[in-house]
Amino acid sequence: MTAPAPPTAAASVRSVDAPSTVTLPLRLLVALAAGVLAYLLVWSPLHANPRFLAKDFTWPWRAARALLLGHDPYRVIQTTGPFPFSSPFFYPLPAAIVATPFAPLPPDRAGALFFALSTALLAFGVTRDGLWRLLVFTAAPFFMAAANTQWSPLLAAAALLPGLQWVGAAKPNLGLAAYAYRPSRWGLIGGIGLVALSFVILPHWLAGWRAAVAQMPHHAPPVLRLGGIVLLLALLRWRTAEGRLVFVMACVPQVLYFYDQFLLWLVPRTWRQLLVLSASSWLGVAAWWWVRPRSGSGLDAAAPFVIVLVYGPALGLVLRFKNDGVLPWHALRLPAVLRRARRAGSRVASACRRGDAPQTWLPRLADRAAVRRAERSAT
Repeated sequence: MTAPAPPTAAASVRSVDAPSTVTLPLRLLVALAAGVLAYLLVWSPLHANPRFLAKDFTWPWRAARALLLGHDPYRVIQTTGPFPFSSPFFYPLPAAIVATPFAPLPPDRAGALFFALSTALLAFGVTRDGLWRLLVFTAAPFFMAAANTQWSPLLAAAALLPGLQWVGAAKPNLGLAAYAYRPSRWGLIGGIGLVALSFVILPHWLAGWRAAVAQMPHHAPPVLRLGGIVLLLALLRWRTAEGRLVFVMACVPQVLYFYDQFLLWLVPRTWRQLLVLSASSWLGVAAWWWVRPRSGSGLDAAAPFVIVLVYGPALGLVLRFKNDGVLPWHALRLPAVLRRARRAGSRVASACRRGDAPQTWLPRLADRAAVRRAERSAT
């Protein structure tokens, strides 16, 4: 009698419910329907309030238009008035590259189409485990993301669809959480490639981004908030995708305004757990709405409710799971890979600043990579 096979990384992120019987055509149809509904949900208020342009997606949309005109978005987009002109371009340049297909559209249609595609991809990803996972769309953070045209549904989709993980370079805090949930070699390579492309397009963008971020309000990670230290308990379940997700989400800077926390809806493994987490999130939104200041966004007032009524239940679910699962080898080597990618990015940026054409420095990079592979093979 043979011993049972150890759990795989893929198995650790699947539902504990019965295997999915959802066919590919049905998943595509559901994704299309979800995308259409999301488009209408976002476009209607944007079209009715044109002064808001594309809400939070206004910044990547304007940056993409600036790039297409040959301008530096970190110089073009500055604080010039009320929202959505109230801050500089605080995203890394890959966000502008991702937004480029939407640049020719009017802002309301661009924002609605971006969110619709994000929702459709997420619907396609969640139905892999069954239609019950569509209950993720009952979460209060999803509707907060829709109201602000945010990126979290796209990053949640990237966590489920490894071929999409390269978009994490556009919003690296949530991108790191998506990678931790389901590490993908090709997702990592794609993200590094997108960053390298951004240096080719605009070699000095990193300095501009750092200057813009320095003007932003500080968004502390949840672990540094009152009571947030308990979220480190998620590391006790580091072998599970859900444990890694909660741990990384607790440690990265983010806006504690409900929408960034939408990735936590990948934690539940049953429809009941999904409904409990969604109900808790709506309770948090209701409590925040009751106590928030009547003027302004009430951003600071939301943080305690996010910690207690969103992160708290997610951590409780994680601690109920067994610490089963394995990490792929490339995830264990991630620090070394990132160090090499940083050195390669520095060389690319230096070559671009000198004005070298890509055909002169790309072969040199390829030759150096070949030499390193040969040295590793020899040892």
